[in-house]
Amino acid sequence: MAEVLSYQTVSSRGANIAKKHMGALLMTFVSRVKTNGYSAENSQGIVDFGVSENKLMFDVCEKKMAEAQMQKLAPHMLYYDEMAGNSRFREALAEFLTHRLNAVKPLDPKYVRVCNGTGPMMELVATSIGDPGDCLMMPMPCYGGVFWDVGGRAEIEVVPVHLSSKMSEGDTEPFQLSVKKIEDAYNKATANGKKIVGILLINPHNPLGDIYSAELIMDILNFCHSHSLHVIMDEIYMLSIFKPEAKFTSVLSLPNIPDPQRTHLVWGFAKDFCMSGMRCGVLYSENAEVNRAVDALVYFNMIPGPIQHVLTEIILDKEWLDNVFIPTKYSRMREAHSYMCDKLTALDIPVRKSPSGLYVWADFRKYIKPLTPENELALFEKFMDAGVYLTPGIEAFNCGEPGFFRLVFTVYREHLEVGMERIAAVLKDCAKHGLAKPQADKGEATANGK
Repeated sequence: MAEVLSYQTVSSRGANIAKKHMGALLMTFVSRVKTNGYSAENSQGIVDFGVSENKLMFDVCEKKMAEAQMQKLAPHMLYYDEMAGNSRFREALAEFLTHRLNAVKPLDPKYVRVCNGTGPMMELVATSIGDPGDCLMMPMPCYGGVFWDVGGRAEIEVVPVHLSSKMSEGDTEPFQLSVKKIEDAYNKATANGKKIVGILLINPHNPLGDIYSAELIMDILNFCHSHSLHVIMDEIYMLSIFKPEAKFTSVLSLPNIPDPQRTHLVWGFAKDFCMSGMRCGVLYSENAEVNRAVDALVYFNMIPGPIQHVLTEIILDKEWLDNVFIPTKYSRMREAHSYMCDKLTALDIPVRKSPSGLYVWADFRKYIKPLTPENELALFEKFMDAGVYLTPGIEAFNCGEPGFFRLVFTVYREHLEVGMERIAAVLKDCAKHGLAKPQADKGEATANGK
């Protein structure tokens, strides 16, 4: 049950911010997972398939962190430094991103900014390009945290570009993005008096796992240029493309970007480097005015010097990246992805065939009768009661229709196996009894051990 708070001792602004955050990303359920997570010591705890983290590489990262150069401590790490990132870190990032994004030209360190996370960087950029009440468009379903990232303190509204499982004319797959859908959303919003300042895209996508083609990206850039809109391209999963045949196109790899001053790349270490706890988001923007605003705001979001040192050493070690970290990570991701997909297929759950991300987008509509948003949450609660946390499409990702869930597969192997067993037990019960509370079957794992 959510904590009941009194707001008599805080400002109305503080109260509004707290209320918005309490409703973000199923905070109540996440707290249940964190306080009662599955482990060897707590076998009846909740398996976490909900939080997008890659936990497959701790042993490799631990070994790397133990190297002598990682333990170095220099005076500048303990004192005030350049707030948007020290020069060595920004130079290393410019070189790293130039290579990994296949950038059309070498990236200039003077356009690189860093802060304590990609979400905070979204907030800084949103604050810099829009006023309170202005709007950013975003394809839906989408990473639900964006509503807090750009709406919490920046007070930017998000205008959905709703994608559907029902294919429209010109689509080749469900939930397909097109410029026409963006244009329709833009026209509808502006007709209703909304001021659109830009669009936020995640490529590769979260939660769908799609990779946008070069043609689609350029079409979107041209549309936005024609309306003087900013494009924030979040490429935080650009090194989480585990299928070797997949082709990724970074916005910075495209020649002749129509409006470089309104095109901003955001990236971070959380997903691609399996380091969500290191807190580092990166901005590359050639817009001097945006950078000046970010430089002022980042005062509140600086990264500690020792963390900048560690991350610099990691991205400069190309041999380790190319011969150890990346191939090992992709191999483990493919194995875990295959395991989860095979188990879901055996349960007659269709899975979107996507080549990237730490998760799968799965269709549970068969088990939700009648198919309503309320019953999607009922199935979600059954999973939670059974000791497995996966995120529902409407509540977590603003999906426009019920029945879809995102499941993170980059978890410890034992967790993956136990979690899939619990999902199978829930669906077996649904097939027998519908969405009523689970019937007690001896031998089936539940969160309370009964």
